[in-house]
Amino acid sequence: MVNLFLNIYNYLAKRKLLFFVLLLGSFSILAFFSTRIQLEEDISKILPHDPKTAQFSNIFNTSKFLDKVVVNIRLNDSLSKANPDSLTAYAEDFIIQANDQLKDYINNIQAKIEDTTSFRIVEGIQQNLPFFLDDSDYIKIDSLIQPENVKQSFLNNFQSLTSPSGFLMKRMIVNDPVGISFIALKKLQQLQIDENYELYDNFIITKDHKNLLVFIIPKYPPSNTGKNKIFLTALDHLIDKNLRSKHPEIKADYFGATAVSVSNAQQLRNDTFLTQGITLIFLILFLALYFKRKSAPILILIPVVWGALFSLSAISLLKGHISVIALGTGSIVLGIAVNYSLHVFNHFRHTKDIRTLIRDLTLPLTIGSLTTVGGFFCLEFVSSDLLKDLGLFAAFSLIGSSLASLIFLPHLIHMNQRKSKDESQSISWIDKISIYRPEYNKALILFIFILTGYLAYKSFDVGFQTELSNMSFMSAKLKSAEKDLNNINQFSLRSVYLVTEGHNLQQALKNNEHQLAKLNALKSENVISKYNGISNFIISDSLQLEKIKKWNRFWTPEKKSKLIKQLYTEADQLKFNKSFIPNYDNFLNKDFSNGTSTIFNDIRKTFFNDYITQNKDNTSIITLIQVSSEKKQKIYDAFSNSQYSNVVDKQYLTTQLANIVAFDFNKIALMTSLLVFFVLLLNYGRIELTLVSFIPMFISWIWILGFMSIFKIQFNIINIIFFIKGQFRINFF
Repeated sequence: MVNLFLNIYNYLAKRKLLFFVLLLGSFSILAFFSTRIQLEEDISKILPHDPKTAQFSNIFNTSKFLDKVVVNIRLNDSLSKANPDSLTAYAEDFIIQANDQLKDYINNIQAKIEDTTSFRIVEGIQQNLPFFLDDSDYIKIDSLIQPENVKQSFLNNFQSLTSPSGFLMKRMIVNDPVGISFIALKKLQQLQIDENYELYDNFIITKDHKNLLVFIIPKYPPSNTGKNKIFLTALDHLIDKNLRSKHPEIKADYFGATAVSVSNAQQLRNDTFLTQGITLIFLILFLALYFKRKSAPILILIPVVWGALFSLSAISLLKGHISVIALGTGSIVLGIAVNYSLHVFNHFRHTKDIRTLIRDLTLPLTIGSLTTVGGFFCLEFVSSDLLKDLGLFAAFSLIGSSLASLIFLPHLIHMNQRKSKDESQSISWIDKISIYRPEYNKALILFIFILTGYLAYKSFDVGFQTELSNMSFMSAKLKSAEKDLNNINQFSLRSVYLVTEGHNLQQALKNNEHQLAKLNALKSENVISKYNGISNFIISDSLQLEKIKKWNRFWTPEKKSKLIKQLYTEADQLKFNKSFIPNYDNFLNKDFSNGTSTIFNDIRKTFFNDYITQNKDNTSIITLIQVSSEKKQKIYDAFSNSQYSNVVDKQYLTTQLANIVAFDFNKIALMTSLLVFFVLLLNYGRIELTLVSFIPMFISWIWILGFMSIFKIQFNIINIIFFIKGQFRINFF
């Protein structure tokens, strides 16, 4: 291998023009492919992959629950008297302007439940009643059609028709004079998952009339931060400029996964530029001061830049995309990569001969970096896509940097070397530090021994960061908006998702229906407070047929005939118009198998569109379960063996995340330990020297853990990997 790089140097040393063509040409080609790579800003990529975390990631990217941007409209002065009319006036203006100014970035705005929609749903349920009844409901119906109860129903109907609400109730009474449809209509109350809300002028408002909520469905998923950034900028302008001048007494803020993703993406970009910039400036200043040559930083950084472009080009060809978070770690990779060119440059100060330099450094720069490069490639075996990107970027960067340091840098150094004969005799302050021999300082050794013991004691206090929200960034504005929403929406703090899947909608509906008995059992046992889902309102074709059979079995000809006669009797006594009775007779004899898609589509569009996610190969149905934190484990256990349903929530994910990362930590630690062990064994050829070489790594492990404990730094999914990489990086210089 030494001869290969020597031959390359000798060949190019005689052909300067060819050297510059190769250098500039390779930079241009690598830069071209690097610009074609797609940058991903999706924070969910940090999650390790297992079936449930993958399901959560899918929910994050496709679910309309998490897509929603919730706009919280309220009075500027929280202590002032409630004024719901001013809130609804603001909401009306907001909806009009948002539909006009944000139409390119939103699919829909959910704010009001119109009367026409409500009546259409009510009539649809009345006309398709069998599909909204269960076994217990027929016991209630049997009681309602008893003569004394029919008589009471007519009396109640008479009072309703003669009251101010009579006009609104007329159509409902005409369609169902006995009132059996109210059994099904009462189930709509289940849709009010949080008791703190009510309708005011058809808007969703808190019961104290101080907060009004508007829901925006963005056109783009949370991961499309580029488009969503434009959307949120326009939304800010609408709230802060257009509406504030017209409604100065009202304030509005918003929160949602889309806003958090944009905030994260912006912060990631800022942090990436900041860390890379600080690292670059530090290296330039340090190298210029150390080598006392203005050209030194530029020459040393050329292989580093070439290596970074080489890495991006390789990933562009292999994958086509990379996480911005992975690129954000470039400051750490930069610190490792600069070592290669630094060793080459510094070695030349002492040898003054390029060919000797190549002979001395070829093996350390290639074989010696094997542990570092191999360690980063080991990240391909972890469960997180982000860490896989990080591993590829770091590994290819180091490969590129080492190649550039051996192929291009020697020529550049030779062309820019000083003619000063005494340069090699110049000793900098760093050189003076490097020649110091601390192993002869007994006091220092004793201090290190005592400090190591103390840090070993403190190392047991280091924990793992299990709170996912602490690993993402939210601006002060978003944190305040989230806090305000949580204060008025306590259910969100206690809810978990039950996600049921199927190959298509019908299969998912069947699977969801199979879970209903288990949910009801958990509710009867007081494990869960309530649940909110589609199971009572949107049912599979097979269950529809079963419910039709139950309806037909219940309504025997005798029952229908008896009820109709009773209706005529009561109508005569109260002087009711009897024209509605034949229609009701037709309803009781109706063939319900002729299709009900209209009512189910209306109910889904009005109430449950957020609960169903469909794509080409899969359909997911979400049920919200209200459960206290101490009882969540019972929910996990109840559905742990389900083939098609999983419980997903933050508490589960943090536990799952810790378990997966711990497993990945052990796996990578073992792989990199074996890699380092065999490289050392091959290099030294003696087992005892190999084992002794592990002592510095072991001590540094203790020191890092100890100082992390002292400064209260916890492990997370990112720094735990760099902890491993730092421990098992070896130089043979």
